[in-house]
Amino acid sequence: MKYIAYGSNMSTQQMAHRCPDARLIGTGHIHGARLEFYMHATLVHAGNGAPAVPVAAWEISAADEQQLDRYEGFPNYYRKSTCTVDMIEGSQIKGMIYLMHKYRFSPPTREYFEGIREAYEELGLHSEIKKVLLPALMRSHRFAKD
Repeated sequence: MKYIAYGSNMSTQQMAHRCPDARLIGTGHIHGARLEFYMHATLVHAGNGAPAVPVAAWEISAADEQQLDRYEGFPNYYRKSTCTVDMIEGSQIKGMIYLMHKYRFSPPTREYFEGIREAYEELGLHSEIKKVLLPALMRSHRFAKD
């Protein structure tokens, strides 16, 4: 099954630990969504004006999915959905994605954020740090105060 990651599961090290059968397919973007931090990362509907959110696409086994379900707190903390990804090389794929149930802005821990930032760098998504990742962090700090 194809699994789409936009947060800490973009990290090849994290996925090797959590999902030993996982194989990285490649990277791509989800359009019409915006990355947000409610302590942990999630995607929310944003319309066409928002920058596309970079993602890592994985091929995972049924055992990997069970591990991810536990890690992601499915079905209470995150729910599963299906999304379409525009892959970097030009193809499109559909895959399973976890989306948070409840929203309340809360900045992520430094360690969690740095893990995602490092995954962006590892996957060659350097320019996306300023366009997508840092603005999400700033929004979480700004709106957590309100």
